[in-house]
Amino acid sequence: MWYSKLNNKRLWKIFSDISRIPRESGNEAGIREYLLSWAASNKIEACSDEKGNVYMRKAGTKGLENLPPVALQAHVDMVCVKKEGSKHDFTKDPINVKTDGTYIFASDTSLGADDGLGVAIILDIMSDPEAAHGPIEGIFTVEEETGLGGAYAIDPEKITARRLINIDSEEEGILYIGCAGGIDVDATTKLKYEKAEGSAISVKISGLLGGHSGGEIHKERANAISLLARYLDRLPSFQIVSISGGTRRNVIPSSAEAVITVKDKEAAISQAKTMQEELTEEFRYSDPGVKIEVSDAKMPDMAIKTKKSQKIVNLLFSSPCGVKNMSTAIPGIVETSDNLAIVSMNKDKLSVVYSIRSNTDSRKMELVSKILTLTDAFGFDVKVGDSYPSWTPDPKSKLAKEVAAAYKSITGKKPQVTAIHAGLECGIINSIIPGMESVSLGPNLADVHSVNEKADVASAERTADFVKKMLPMLK
Repeated sequence: MWYSKLNNKRLWKIFSDISRIPRESGNEAGIREYLLSWAASNKIEACSDEKGNVYMRKAGTKGLENLPPVALQAHVDMVCVKKEGSKHDFTKDPINVKTDGTYIFASDTSLGADDGLGVAIILDIMSDPEAAHGPIEGIFTVEEETGLGGAYAIDPEKITARRLINIDSEEEGILYIGCAGGIDVDATTKLKYEKAEGSAISVKISGLLGGHSGGEIHKERANAISLLARYLDRLPSFQIVSISGGTRRNVIPSSAEAVITVKDKEAAISQAKTMQEELTEEFRYSDPGVKIEVSDAKMPDMAIKTKKSQKIVNLLFSSPCGVKNMSTAIPGIVETSDNLAIVSMNKDKLSVVYSIRSNTDSRKMELVSKILTLTDAFGFDVKVGDSYPSWTPDPKSKLAKEVAAAYKSITGKKPQVTAIHAGLECGIINSIIPGMESVSLGPNLADVHSVNEKADVASAERTADFVKKMLPMLK
């Protein structure tokens, strides 16, 4: 097996088993059945709710039975992205996990360590016969990656703990006690066509790192949709034949492509070369693989009308993208951002999806208002999605202080206690269960929500060991 030379074989076997099960958001039936079967075989009490969340409960070990219960929580779904040309089918194919001894990663797809590794750490602890702990509960939620649906459907009657350790963070040694809230905006416009004129070319932006639109938005990585629009905006006249980019609301687009007609093909090719030089310099450090390619395309009979094509590009080019505000409360933390996440079209309609995050509700809604102004100006209809709440940091939290003290005692290092710009389920769970306190932590992960996703093996094993040793210290 790929994990045969790694230290914590129980942890990695569980992760390997999980990785064989399709679990894209909305397709979690298989992983739910696995969890319930796993609990039964390990003689652990377990049940599920109507949404598909799974709950486990295990009594405290000898001498620790009377400690207050602690909930360990992770989400079971994953973001499914694959390399261009890959034939991987996320509805049935297992993730092909590999390791070089330092990291684990996947072949041609996202890895799903977010948050399959959190699930594996919890199961590792629950099945370790040598682990000492008070009463522990496992909470495994669904649909986290597509709107936190499982967290919203949590059944309070199935949870007795009022202290929760969320294992869904991506930096070891950092304890999160707050996170951003978010909201999505979907803009659509009807398409009108005319006779295609000139020459047809394909324009492709590729080679970008992409990544999590919360956890990596501050890294100044390029957004492929924004770059495609930047190129098209420079052309004097064009008709869009097709345009697409982005895969998920919470993924920074790593590629985008359009087929267009132009009157001066040589000028369009020259402009691409000029822009390539600019992008290579601009993203030398943050996204060095950026590439713009122009090639011949099959000439269509019809294309989107020139004026409509220009309005579409004007919207994409003008749309806010990336970090909007940095936090003044917690230095170094992004407060407000927008991900220009997806552009897609069918014969009659073009859609644009924005994902907005902020720790401040007023600034979140201000950014939404600006997007609504833009979309209205360029003739788009808009649907604003449901807002999910931010998790307001409480530096006086008893749980946060205990976890921080345990971390220093066990590792000899002082953890960083802060907030994160990515969305976490803690804020929702805290709002549903009165008196719940939460802390989020996790191992070192990189480039989640992308085909470059990888997890640090030693960090994952240390994180599992820390949580295991911490549990009897929580009084």
